[in-house]
Amino acid sequence: MSIPKPEEIKPRQRDYYFDNVKFLLVLLVVIGHAYASLIDDSTILKVSYLAIYSFHMPLFILIAGYFSKNIHKEDQSKKIIASILIPYVIFEILYSVYDHLLYGTDRIDISILEPYWIMWFLFSMFLWRLILPYFITLKYPLATAFALSIMIGYVDEADRYLSLSRTVAFFPFFLLGYLLQRHHFDWLFKSVKRWVAWIGLAALFPLMYGLEFLSPLDANWRQWMFFALPYEDVGHTEWYAGLYRLGLMALALMVSILFLVIVPRGKTVFSEWGARSIYVYLFHGFFIRAYTAFNWNELFSGPIFYLTVTLASVLLTILLSSKWVMAATHPLVQPKAHWIFHEKRSTRRLKNPSDATSS
Repeated sequence: MSIPKPEEIKPRQRDYYFDNVKFLLVLLVVIGHAYASLIDDSTILKVSYLAIYSFHMPLFILIAGYFSKNIHKEDQSKKIIASILIPYVIFEILYSVYDHLLYGTDRIDISILEPYWIMWFLFSMFLWRLILPYFITLKYPLATAFALSIMIGYVDEADRYLSLSRTVAFFPFFLLGYLLQRHHFDWLFKSVKRWVAWIGLAALFPLMYGLEFLSPLDANWRQWMFFALPYEDVGHTEWYAGLYRLGLMALALMVSILFLVIVPRGKTVFSEWGARSIYVYLFHGFFIRAYTAFNWNELFSGPIFYLTVTLASVLLTILLSSKWVMAATHPLVQPKAHWIFHEKRSTRRLKNPSDATSS
């Protein structure tokens, strides 16, 4: 068997499909946050908002789990701290200071153990990556994760502290993503026609309208879709309250399947942007907070304004996905943290004692 020469070894080709998925999902994150302060003024925006929130974070988390298959590689604990925990702490502080300056509060309120707004995702990601190696040793990990997701809603103390509610509730999607392989997605493309997926996604909007405005179920669907609070805090103390969450999880999986089918599989104009989706996620909040603080919705309304907000969200997502933003902010998002870890001592046996002092 001959060993190929270095110039004959082809670099691993990037799977642009997942870059496309990540860009479209982070775009929905930005649009969803931009719509948040407007949904009480427009039925169309509220239905669109609920449609987005019915699946975009579960699928975003599933994709994150899919790319977490290297948990058994060496130095993964260091990588998790450097790439997730440290950026979390940095942006938790930045957002706290930013809010203080923006709203003129009496003091800077920094709470590392109670994640600020969008920062729950990074904190939960840190916890998911920590528990994943142990959780997959269970006999029925996925079934256990879904059971815990439903049961955590009955725990009154499970709220935003340590992002406990969301961490447990969304974990099944992360675990499912970890368990999926590339051939599962290929099977999906072969099994579901794209036109069927488009029809299914179009049907999501009347479904959300019916749930919100016509359904006899007395539920604040917006709060339910956050998965952030115990059932009692969203107004449901019934023993069967967990069925609401189970239904929403099933809906999220169904819509996610339809969404994955319609996403382009090859390289597109936004494939490169999707590779930098974390920059969009971490920085878009500064713009959304400023936009919300100025109460633009009290000055403007109507279709033209809503269309402008949507277009601005798209442009903001593209801007934050650019190489220039990555180059300027890389030290914050991906800081060099090797200095906080112990360096490994060389196990190489010295051929000559004098080698130890010959440098």
